[in-house]
Amino acid sequence: MGNIFNKISKLDRSSFLIMDVVRRLGPIARTDIARVTGLSHPVVSMLTRELLQMGFLKEDGLDASRGGRKPILLRISPGALYVVGVDIGVTKTRVAVVDLEAKIVKSRTIPTNPEIGKEITIHRLTRMIRELVEESDLSWDKIEGMGVGISAIVNHEKGTCLFWPNVEGWENVPLAEILEDEFDIPVMVDDSARTMALAEYWCGAAKDVENFIFVNVGVGVGAAIFFHGQLYRGTTGTAGELGHTTVDEKGPRCKCGNYGCLETLVSGPAIVRRAKEALKEGVISQIDKLVGGDHQKITPEIVVEAARRGDKLAFNLMEKTGEYLGIAIANAINLFNPQLVVVGAGVSRAGNLILEPLKRTVRARALESASRNVKIVISELPDEIGALGAAILILKKVFEVS
Repeated sequence: MGNIFNKISKLDRSSFLIMDVVRRLGPIARTDIARVTGLSHPVVSMLTRELLQMGFLKEDGLDASRGGRKPILLRISPGALYVVGVDIGVTKTRVAVVDLEAKIVKSRTIPTNPEIGKEITIHRLTRMIRELVEESDLSWDKIEGMGVGISAIVNHEKGTCLFWPNVEGWENVPLAEILEDEFDIPVMVDDSARTMALAEYWCGAAKDVENFIFVNVGVGVGAAIFFHGQLYRGTTGTAGELGHTTVDEKGPRCKCGNYGCLETLVSGPAIVRRAKEALKEGVISQIDKLVGGDHQKITPEIVVEAARRGDKLAFNLMEKTGEYLGIAIANAINLFNPQLVVVGAGVSRAGNLILEPLKRTVRARALESASRNVKIVISELPDEIGALGAAILILKKVFEVS
């Protein structure tokens, strides 16, 4: 590990506590750090001085006077270290260089094309990572770790991709080991729904919300559950497979072998399939015009565009998508009683086209006491949310109070 992580190993619990408070509440004065943490003023002064010397904190102007000399504000020093975040999806792979404040310095996106095989896919990924770090004008001794999110079933502890539901040939791939050997830095791997949820918890709609559910609706459907500020993984690490809960027992057969899974009804490919079926049956729609009669060009984005233009078929498709999502989310609300549900990834860009029917269905189906107190929103984080969250897998070790 790099120099910064060697320094971190020497910090005590109080130093981690101070850094976490500065991350969440900064710029912040030392007196406020003492008030929030419960540490004495002399201890806060001593430890912040050490953290300034180590490069983790920096002074950031003066606070308003409180009857004497204006207190100096402290904030995280963004350039103290950097991490790489990787988000591997079925259609796109995103890589980002992220600083200590969890801000994206540089990012890049390429098609994943996993059908070319995992060896070529990983080789392209490693090349892109090297190029991006170089473009960021950073030396590798400033890169302290790498987080990877992948839309697959993973063993988080071992950093292994166990199974990628939508891709063949990716069983038991030791991603962390491969990337650690390539870059000689620590690597952590997790399911992409969880990395996205982590980004929401640090930087987005769920910032500091202790109990929430993040629902990832793209090529597949996944979810991540936060209990008391911690990710819940379940006994075998597969908690959050919302896409494989049944919402219509007479629905299409899913790749998991079940019928009527949520994923078969609301994912991007499911929306496209339902649009094609309707057009084949002779339904008149602007979708046909938008793709010039070539139904192979239909995408979820095309369906959303048609719905926004007032197309009846497209509007009904999005309504039904929202209703199906609402059924599954109502069940999750009844089970977990969260404060917040955040819907993200590709399909969420339909905005109110799915959010309104989703909320309406939740109100009709969830327990009134639970649905009354839960807020349901669309993620506002950028497309790099998965890569950002993957980077935070590493960053959180810097701020973790053990």
